[in-house]
Amino acid sequence: MKDNIMYGIVRSQNFINDRVVQLRNKMRKEDGVTAIEYAVIAVAISAMLLAVFGSGKDSFITSITDKFKTLSDNIKGTVEK
Repeated sequence: MKDNIMYGIVRSQNFINDRVVQLRNKMRKEDGVTAIEYAVIAVAISAMLLAVFGSGKDSFITSITDKFKTLSDNIKGTVEK
C-alpha cells in the first residue's frame, strides 16, 4: 500500500513538473497567446491538483496530516514518560 501511495505521489510530481516546464516554455513564446488561454491552463492545473490530492475528510492531505499528528503525539508521549 505504501509503495502504491509513493508511486502515485512521485508520478503526480513528475506529471506536474512536466506540465510546469511545458507552461514555462509556452509562456516564453510570444506568438499571440492570450490571457484567456493562460487562465484555462491555470484552471486545468488547479483541477488536476484537486483531483490528485482531494479535499474534505478522506483526502490525501488530511490522511497525511492525521498520521503526522499521531506520530507527534506518540513522540511527545515517550519523551514525557
